[in-house]
Amino acid sequence: MIAAIADDFTGAAEIGGIGLRHGMDVIIETGGLSLIPADLIVIAANTRSLEAEKASEIISDITMKLQRLNPLFIYKKIDSVLRGHVSDELHAQMLSSGKSRSIVVAANPGLNRIIKNGVYYINNIPLNKTGFSMDPEFPVSSAMIKEIVGDNSVITGMKPGDQLTGKGIIIGDATGLEDLQKWARQIDDNTIPAGGSGFFDAMLKELQISANNASLHSAPFGEKVLFVLGSAFPKDDVLLRKIEESGHYLSNMPEEIYFNQHYERRLLRDWAEDIIKGIQRHKRVIASIIHTPSDEHGLSKRIVEDIGKLIKMVAGNTELNELIIEGGSTTASVLEQLKIKKLIPIHELDTGVIRMRIEGMRGLCLTTKPGSYSWPDIVWLLKDTVSSK
Repeated sequence: MIAAIADDFTGAAEIGGIGLRHGMDVIIETGGLSLIPADLIVIAANTRSLEAEKASEIISDITMKLQRLNPLFIYKKIDSVLRGHVSDELHAQMLSSGKSRSIVVAANPGLNRIIKNGVYYINNIPLNKTGFSMDPEFPVSSAMIKEIVGDNSVITGMKPGDQLTGKGIIIGDATGLEDLQKWARQIDDNTIPAGGSGFFDAMLKELQISANNASLHSAPFGEKVLFVLGSAFPKDDVLLRKIEESGHYLSNMPEEIYFNQHYERRLLRDWAEDIIKGIQRHKRVIASIIHTPSDEHGLSKRIVEDIGKLIKMVAGNTELNELIIEGGSTTASVLEQLKIKKLIPIHELDTGVIRMRIEGMRGLCLTTKPGSYSWPDIVWLLKDTVSSK
């Protein structure tokens, strides 16, 4: 058995998708640790938006509980561009597990995300010159790894094959897929492997876990579908055009909610009612938050909480077959409101785009992706994949 801890839900789902790709039975847990056997157990810790001290406490607790299951290793899934409390959480995991070193490979060359000489690039552009500079919670002001994680003690600029130090956090360079594999060979019993989904995939390949041959386009979607575009990551023109062309009913957050933190609660109920009617009449609805940016302090956190309450109202008053959500924080809020604790990944539609069965909620599946990833066309072209009812 292998275990993984992710700091947000979409990261956990992405790791689950990698496990599926390798033919593993996967369970994703959000509310504690059960004893249900699985090849891969992924814990969605949802610590990224917490204070560093609280996040570290949660990681310590999860690590100690997972160790009782005697996993082959515990992977620490972090944000691929190092947002969150990367250093604090890794120090907590090392202390709790008795390990003195962590090798972090956050780069994912398969997605054109590389680290070279301790500097992060996406499509050969320094990270601080990309859209991540506008992240509402963790705006990136530098492409230097040490400055991104805010910890001068981390070791950067090392390449796979370099002489390793015995202690500390190493955030390694990786400019190609072969680098991920080389780093995977350097993990020993005293080292916590950490990073993005690409490095986890390399770890499983190093263990020679057989891959399955499931088609990425074999998942039949249900008929009544609700998309939630809740991520704060900017929506590009291509996505908006696909929404318009796909014929979905678009229900945008009312301005009175978005621009007023003290809005009347009935407005949220009215929005939920609009979505419910849209599902009943059109079957496919997109709940979006497309507005000019607001300078309200804490807006992102408030919107995430509002979306969770909104989806609870909708799910409690109409039938849903598919819930498709963008963004880890938004997904976590929805799962909390719906009291969802355990999910079983069933299809990897694309890298990071994972479809899951929800334990205890027969007939409803959840699909998620990180906010910065693109939706594959299969999600929008449901007419080609909808199962007959």
